[in-house]
Amino acid sequence: MIIVGLNNPLSAQSFNPKNEELLNDIAFIASIDQFENHTSWNRLVKKLERKSDADAEYFLQYLFYKTHQKLLKEYNKGTTFSNLLQSGSYDCVSASITYSILLKYFNVDHRIIETDYHVFIIAEIDEKEYILETTDPRNGWISDAIEIQEFKDDFLPDSSNTALKQNEAIGALAYGQPNSKTIYKEISLRQLSALQFFNQGLIAIHNQDYKLATRRLQQALNLYNSERINTVFKIVAP
Repeated sequence: MIIVGLNNPLSAQSFNPKNEELLNDIAFIASIDQFENHTSWNRLVKKLERKSDADAEYFLQYLFYKTHQKLLKEYNKGTTFSNLLQSGSYDCVSASITYSILLKYFNVDHRIIETDYHVFIIAEIDEKEYILETTDPRNGWISDAIEIQEFKDDFLPDSSNTALKQNEAIGALAYGQPNSKTIYKEISLRQLSALQFFNQGLIAIHNQDYKLATRRLQQALNLYNSERINTVFKIVAP
């Protein structure tokens, strides 16, 4: 596996967000030093900056594939954004954090979509939508309107599903099972970062480390007071 390291900071510093909202969000995800001193991250930003004046759709597609090529190396469920920066290990949450930061940095309108077991991004240019399926380096860029709707349909809840109104279902410990379709909603970058802790809490539960699970779920709640996280926390917390 190719390691994405924290290398020579003198040749790295390029990432300098001017967006105050992005700076505030980053404070909950990683220190700004981690970005400023991360060679691969800053080389990517420089490459993207050189293309940022190109056709908007071309730039968005370029950003999608180049980010995967330079930063996202190996899929591992339950990884964090810090893990991603250190080793290139990613999952849907940490990868979506990466893309959302870059999209905000380059002022690309987008929405982060949370579902029962997955997270993805919908970007928008001139009222046209694009799917960024952040865990699929080959086919994760979707620009065709029919394919976009088909992709959404795979996650949209059935309005007749009685589980939609049940907190127990929304917060089920079966989170991660692809047969569950009760959640489809837009969340913020800060709320997305909370899902890192939520996932770590679920992994700790699976490993029967309930003390660690309680800590991680509390960290998640501090950033995102959702029904799902609350329900699992109440089950686990002493």
